[in-house]
Amino acid sequence: MSLSLRQLEYLCTPEAAAILSADLPADPLAAQKKLRKNCTTEQAVAVGALRELRHRAERKFPATIAENMLTTDKMLQQASSLRLAVWKGQKLRAAGAEQVWDLCCGFGADAIGFARGGCDVVGVDVSPEAVFCAAHNTAAAGVGEKCIFRQADAEQIFDEIPTEAMIHIDPDRRATGRRSIRLDDYAPGENFLQSLLQHAAGGCMKLSPAMDFSLLCDWPGVRLEHISEAGVCKQLLAWWGDAADGKPTRAATVVAGEAEAPRATTLPAGQAGLAEIADVGAWLIEPDPAVIAADAADDLAAKFDLWRLDPSLAWLSGAEPVDTPLAGCYRVLETVAGRPNDVRRAVVRLDGGTVIVKPRGLKLDTDRLQKSLSGKGDRRLAIFWTQINHKQIAYIAEMP
Repeated sequence: MSLSLRQLEYLCTPEAAAILSADLPADPLAAQKKLRKNCTTEQAVAVGALRELRHRAERKFPATIAENMLTTDKMLQQASSLRLAVWKGQKLRAAGAEQVWDLCCGFGADAIGFARGGCDVVGVDVSPEAVFCAAHNTAAAGVGEKCIFRQADAEQIFDEIPTEAMIHIDPDRRATGRRSIRLDDYAPGENFLQSLLQHAAGGCMKLSPAMDFSLLCDWPGVRLEHISEAGVCKQLLAWWGDAADGKPTRAATVVAGEAEAPRATTLPAGQAGLAEIADVGAWLIEPDPAVIAADAADDLAAKFDLWRLDPSLAWLSGAEPVDTPLAGCYRVLETVAGRPNDVRRAVVRLDGGTVIVKPRGLKLDTDRLQKSLSGKGDRRLAIFWTQINHKQIAYIAEMP
């Protein structure tokens, strides 16, 4: 839900802090009823919302930060995790950034990471609620002295941005009211984003990983990098200037490790030709979503001596297992026709228990299939279900 500035200001009061830390009934209606004995309806709604948002924030931030965080639903959804924010901050610092202008800074998630990565931060957002939250959150995270925040339209203060500064911008993808992958729907829009390329020493743009990256390939000096975390492609970053020098034009990167000490594995994209096409071997290799989004399956195949199963299929295969964060590796047990009865019989033969269905190029009811195909055995199986040469086929593999 949306929270007003007045509600956010109330949530920072000692009275609200005491209520936020109090035990409440698990039932939302009962919790609201108890809250309204101590505050107004508007305040009770704000307290209930923030408690739930702080719980959700623990998916992106350590509990020590999440438990003191001030945010709204929209800002939390678009925010980077602390791991990704710190990683970006380290990259910008390594590129020479001493000060980062964080445009469309939201509630300060990236600012925290940039500051912990060693940079001073000037955060700018058109929303007074965002600026209020960002100042609170950076102070609560112990980096408030390295961050300054301004309420302003990024396009209006363009000339104030020092040319020697590094820029990070996270344009609003919901400016039209719905999340969009189209640059035309971003705020600020494409013209402003392109103008930044000529104005500042360098930086990065945080864009939707689902957008058509080919639309950005003609932007001068831009390096595109799809970023994955915990098995999900989270961001498409467009680096430019000093932040892009000496790097491949396109790449896929998996970021993992501790939030304060992230580690990254990067694969240059678009450098290998189409991999050999052959039948499945002893191992089935499932590229990470960032590798798939960056159209880098062939680069992964070239790196690890793998082959494709079909020209239109991102799954790869190999004679030996591969050990890399860039892909999952599954030992193939059996290949059967992609018919439920055939798959079910194979699961029984293989002493299958829990089954995970992984379709590609097909619309399958995975929840229903997983329930109906799971057996009574001890093996956890992955079923890679697809269509090759107009025939459905299922590769049954052992879960790692």
